[in-house]
Amino acid sequence: MNGIIIYQGKYGATRQYAHWLGETLQMPVSKVENVTPAVLALYDTIVIGSSVYIGRLVLRDWLKENDIRLKDKKLFIFIVCSFAVNDITQQLEIIKNNLGTKIKDVAEIFFLPGRCVVSGLSWKDRLMLKLGAWIEKDPEKKSVMRNGFDHLERSNLKPLIENIHRMADD
Repeated sequence: MNGIIIYQGKYGATRQYAHWLGETLQMPVSKVENVTPAVLALYDTIVIGSSVYIGRLVLRDWLKENDIRLKDKKLFIFIVCSFAVNDITQQLEIIKNNLGTKIKDVAEIFFLPGRCVVSGLSWKDRLMLKLGAWIEKDPEKKSVMRNGFDHLERSNLKPLIENIHRMADD
């Protein structure tokens, strides 16, 4: 399989998933800032990982800039987030607000649970999370926003890996 894994995150969960994928699939892993159009042209299969920050994919602008280069590839996108993993409405909203039509039409999209270690956040992100928890009505979400969570597990990648292998066999 001629592929590459490209990622960008904020606090490490996306990076961890990207490296686990690289080990499992025997693919190179690269932060997005090291990926040029020439690099994209070398690969048939592109796996892209992005975290979500306040409803926005960290790689949203990069994806839009490169949609033409990606449209003819075997494209897989994994999105690392908190609540949208089990909420189809939120997933559709994230996709609608962050992915252009060219990418939506060709990409296989997977939502993966991340982690949030409140003490490891920047002061600005801690403040925003605290304010968000204050206005959140759902007690479970409020608790998670106050206390953090860690759902980062290698096994979360299984459906993505299976789909990549299936597409590679086509």
